[in-house]
Amino acid sequence: MDISPCAAQLERVSDLPLFEIEVDDPSCGLKGWLVVHSIGRRGCCGGVRLCPDVGRGEVRLLARAMAYKYGFFEIALGGAKAGLSMPLDLTGDERNVLLAEFGRRIGPLVKSKVYWPWSDMNCSGADVRKIYEGAGIGVDADWDNSAYFASLSTFAALKAAADHYRIEPARCTVTIEGLGKVGRHLAVEIERWGGRLIGASTCKGAAVNCKGLDVGEVVAAVLRAGDDWVHEKGPWETVDKEHLFSLGMEIHVPCARVHSLTDRIAQSLNCRAVAPAANVPCTPDAEAKLMEKQIALIPGFVVNGGGIAGPGLMNMGASDAVVRQLFLENFGGMIRRMMQLSEKTGKSASALAKTQSNVGLSALAAGEVGRKKRDRKGVRILGKRINTPRKVEMRRRLKELRRLLNRRFS
Repeated sequence: MDISPCAAQLERVSDLPLFEIEVDDPSCGLKGWLVVHSIGRRGCCGGVRLCPDVGRGEVRLLARAMAYKYGFFEIALGGAKAGLSMPLDLTGDERNVLLAEFGRRIGPLVKSKVYWPWSDMNCSGADVRKIYEGAGIGVDADWDNSAYFASLSTFAALKAAADHYRIEPARCTVTIEGLGKVGRHLAVEIERWGGRLIGASTCKGAAVNCKGLDVGEVVAAVLRAGDDWVHEKGPWETVDKEHLFSLGMEIHVPCARVHSLTDRIAQSLNCRAVAPAANVPCTPDAEAKLMEKQIALIPGFVVNGGGIAGPGLMNMGASDAVVRQLFLENFGGMIRRMMQLSEKTGKSASALAKTQSNVGLSALAAGEVGRKKRDRKGVRILGKRINTPRKVEMRRRLKELRRLLNRRFS
């Protein structure tokens, strides 16, 4: 759907959101926010974060990160995010009631396709479906594969950083802060590659093994005990989660909440690079400290971009092998060029990437991306336009993404 008559595509990411909605109803225990940072030709999109202590400030930062992400990948959507202050020990029925009620409250924006809710932290595909149902819409979509594709692009960024520093897989030690869905997928990729995951944490603590954690045993423990897996008996040492940051890893991967990496943690980090699967993981002071220590910080809104690019390709019929090749080759090559340019210019990778996001938004605003190309690619029979077949659209999108990734930082 093209809503361009209703909303102009922005040419750059602004500092302030377009608008915010707060839902606060003590009678049913519902408290949440929807922050729309920008609106593109196809509306805006962003996940719904479900955490007991989520607040407006966190949602606002995440919405802006989504705006940067869609601009960087030249997708005609604006950035948005929602958050519900929700206890995690609710029964299934209690949870569904709150999700459906939130969907009803934001229903006009969902029905008009201005805002597209998506999965996020503690928010599964089933949860997203309840929100759509509350808005009065039945949607048949797979929101759960977003975590897998976010982990795939994160792994590609991690591998690119290792290549940049000429670190062989066997010498590449990695720590993951926040071993949730993305972190578990990532851990599997690291082990398959030959790298060593030497530490991982949850909100309950951390588990470390400097010879390398057995990822299979870790995943099994997670499935048994959830976040408490770090206290399970296994071939690891259970430590305070703060200990994770001083292990002397080569690459650290934040997969946790906004601003989980503070300046104090940055001071204790002893690694070559930080490749966040999380959005906005660093405080401004932490970013400055990492730059002072010459620790490369790859921007999260780029690293986890697989979460928005991968599902669309898969839904169009792309195979896992094709999507993996896109990220490991084209995306990984782009990350290496970004790191090289950052070292050459002295500018942070985040600043360089934000500039490219604004370049992408300008191209979208000028109609140079997507809309005009689709018009030229339309299939005609006897002069009559018909819908482009899904595989043709998939190949077009793959070609578009390869060209985009190969162009960035070249």
